[in-house]
Amino acid sequence: MTTAALTGLDRSTRLAVAARFVTNAGAEAAFFVGMWGKAAFEFDAGPGPLAVMTALIALASVVGNIAGGLLVDRTDARRVLIATEIALVPSVLSLILANDLTSLFAIGTVSWLLHGVEETAATSLPQALVDDDDALMRVNAVLEGAGWLAFVIGPAAGALLAGAVSVSSVFVLDAATSVVAIGLLAGVTLVRPGPTAQLDGGQDDDPATGTFAETLQGLRVAYRTPRIRLVMVIGSLIWFAFGAFIALEPLYFRDVLQTGPDAIGYVNSVFGAGMFVGSVLLARGVVRARFRTALLLSMLTGFGSIIYVGSSSITIVLVGAVAWSIPLGMLLPVLRTLAQQASPAGFTGRVMGAIAMQQNLTSVLPAAVTPTLAGAFGVQGVLIAGGMVPILAVPLLWHRITAHDRETEPTADSGDPTLEPAQA
Repeated sequence: MTTAALTGLDRSTRLAVAARFVTNAGAEAAFFVGMWGKAAFEFDAGPGPLAVMTALIALASVVGNIAGGLLVDRTDARRVLIATEIALVPSVLSLILANDLTSLFAIGTVSWLLHGVEETAATSLPQALVDDDDALMRVNAVLEGAGWLAFVIGPAAGALLAGAVSVSSVFVLDAATSVVAIGLLAGVTLVRPGPTAQLDGGQDDDPATGTFAETLQGLRVAYRTPRIRLVMVIGSLIWFAFGAFIALEPLYFRDVLQTGPDAIGYVNSVFGAGMFVGSVLLARGVVRARFRTALLLSMLTGFGSIIYVGSSSITIVLVGAVAWSIPLGMLLPVLRTLAQQASPAGFTGRVMGAIAMQQNLTSVLPAAVTPTLAGAFGVQGVLIAGGMVPILAVPLLWHRITAHDRETEPTADSGDPTLEPAQA
């Protein structure tokens, strides 16, 4: 993060941001260079095995998201993060021993599950670090920015290490970053430590039944609370479009742009940098955490993605990457803040786990239909249609959106612009 973005944050928040950056950098390197590199270049994995790998990532992440939410609500986000980082060290190092795709995927599934737990705990942590809503969005923004800065730097560091030593050495880097993150998190002090409400799932009589009941209770709260459900709806517009890109983006670069895989890497680095810029802008108070803000930002991401895939020019693709990623880097922390503000006491972890689960499931859904649609309408046509989804949703959701904003800002002038300075 930039020095300006971190100015005014307390020591615990700065340590949490540093831990987020360090561990995410190792994880991104281990996935993009280590996992994909070992699967594709050492074990000659084709489209089929890589599709299986994608499905395993989604499934394991969902399980981790749900488990992480329950663990956060039973203890606290900091303890869950430290415990997960400890468990990740042997899990990641075990990937060095994988000698075929089966063992690589089996061991990798454990790591993806742990990363799912970690993601839920990390997105739950901001509410335990601060005690007011204005600070909450800023902390969400700087943590998001740290994650996207890691997305830019981590794979590059992993590539350099793999070239100098070996692909497996990247897993050692990932384990080392987890150790560093443990040390940083150990110095974090929470403003709201421990569970904020007594969980009521009957676990005293039957731990398994109690755990299941608590999990269902958390999912019910997430999906039945109107404001949280609305966060999921807006988020799903974005996550569904991402799912289409996961399945078709390499074909767009190959068949439409007629470039090689290196172009995907360069463009994604620009995209990650744009996400980082968006999160920094949010941390500096460019917009408020309101549903109208979220919906309009989602519309801007739609326009940006259409620019991204609407031509056969790599130059315009780069422009689209910037136009898409900056509002997206602002949108995700806004959605997270809105969900945290709407979460009942004692349910933050499970709510954030439910949202992460929704994200993973929604992004996987397009894989079932995109091959057929691409055959009928072309890769570029399907990707443009995906970008239209959040744009077309604006008039459909606007009335509900403004009603929810009025509930929390009863004295606000409804004619005020949504994208206004937070300190105005």
